[in-house]
Amino acid sequence: MEVALTGKFGAEAVPSIMEVIGNTPNAVMAAEILLGVYTPHELVAVTNDKKVRTLISVDEWNTYVNYSYEDKVTKSLYVANDCDTSLITIDNYKEFERRNSEGNCKWFSFETGEMRTRTDSCDISQWIYWTEQTSKEEGTL
Repeated sequence: MEVALTGKFGAEAVPSIMEVIGNTPNAVMAAEILLGVYTPHELVAVTNDKKVRTLISVDEWNTYVNYSYEDKVTKSLYVANDCDTSLITIDNYKEFERRNSEGNCKWFSFETGEMRTRTDSCDISQWIYWTEQTSKEEGTL
């Protein structure tokens, strides 16, 4: 890298340039930009764990991706240990709800049938891994 930078900027400038590059969150990207060879990642929506993740934004300097995904809404409550949880629905769950302090209870969760949009972030390398896995599953890699 120093040789390439010397060819472009001259030997005197390289130590200062290397100091700046070394103090950026993504030194490789900084060097590639200076050398004119940087190509941004082409990131698209990926599917993993049966979740479709939609790209919101990319911070390539800090190497992370912000994304959104749809998630099933669940309701959780304590119920009596002998409760037949197959009877619990979104309309009647309050009838079965108990306080944990009452004792003889178990924790139970069920899906409400609703969906919500959630956001999260990950490292670019994780996003690329998910993209490769999705491509393998779809037979496009």
